[in-house]
Amino acid sequence: MARHQIKLPSKTFEMKQEATVFFRAMLHRYKDGDEINAADSELLYELLQRHPEAEEKIGWSGVKRFYRDRSPIQPTSGFHIERIDGSKTDFSFNTCIAGKAASLEQEFYQACRHSVNSVLASQKAALFHKAGGVMKCEKTGKDVTIDEAEYRHTSPRFKEIVANFIKDKEIALSDVTLSKSGDMQYSTVLGDPGLEAEFKRYHEKHAKLAVFKKYER
Repeated sequence: MARHQIKLPSKTFEMKQEATVFFRAMLHRYKDGDEINAADSELLYELLQRHPEAEEKIGWSGVKRFYRDRSPIQPTSGFHIERIDGSKTDFSFNTCIAGKAASLEQEFYQACRHSVNSVLASQKAALFHKAGGVMKCEKTGKDVTIDEAEYRHTSPRFKEIVANFIKDKEIALSDVTLSKSGDMQYSTVLGDPGLEAEFKRYHEKHAKLAVFKKYER
């Protein structure tokens, strides 16, 4: 019977069991509340790409740090994520191991998202500053502060913008250079500054965004 390798960008495990033992041992090196160190965090971010809900786990703002804590629904401890916007979630390393490696399309999407993150954060801050610190949720009409709000795409969705960009510009993803971010954030970035600038212009032309209360769907 053929072995099922688990391939991460920086490490390969010959069997699922080997990966399970490795990440369980990593978890046990920390106590509840401990922040995961930089080297282990890089591996966790690579592993997280295999999660079937990786996009939701990472969130729009991206991962700020990993830490160990108690599960909110089970009497066990596990790996948790704090996102750049301050929101938090947990994830199962076993689910990641059982999942699939991120596709080239998923990595390109993440790189495009990273390219506009700082622009959207600045736009959000400017909107709340102009409004005196409080705005209305697009869906509920209720007041929200900047810390309670998400500034997100309405129509087209961000995924649709990326898909249309690939189609309109006739981009061959196999020819696109992707690399790790150098700004201490766990993210994939576009290696070609020209392509990044082109996507930013395309996004600015087509994106429509609104303020929503966090987690309001």
